[in-house]
Amino acid sequence: MLKFLLLILVIAAVWYGYRYVNRKEQTGARVAPAPAQPRVKAEDLVACRICGAYVAEATAKSCGRQDCPYPQA
Repeated sequence: MLKFLLLILVIAAVWYGYRYVNRKEQTGARVAPAPAQPRVKAEDLVACRICGAYVAEATAKSCGRQDCPYPQA
């Protein structure tokens, strides 16, 4: 019976020692989170009345056609 109790104590000591060592390694190896990336602003797309291509409404540039309603780049 004494050998069985000693075996349980040794197993418990090894288990708790292992957990203690791993906890020390994990807390020491923490890395600060990366700063949040700025969100990209979404732009609405509109179809060109002449050629039908979709372009960003705010930054639309001409497709090169003479009758294109958007300004030349």
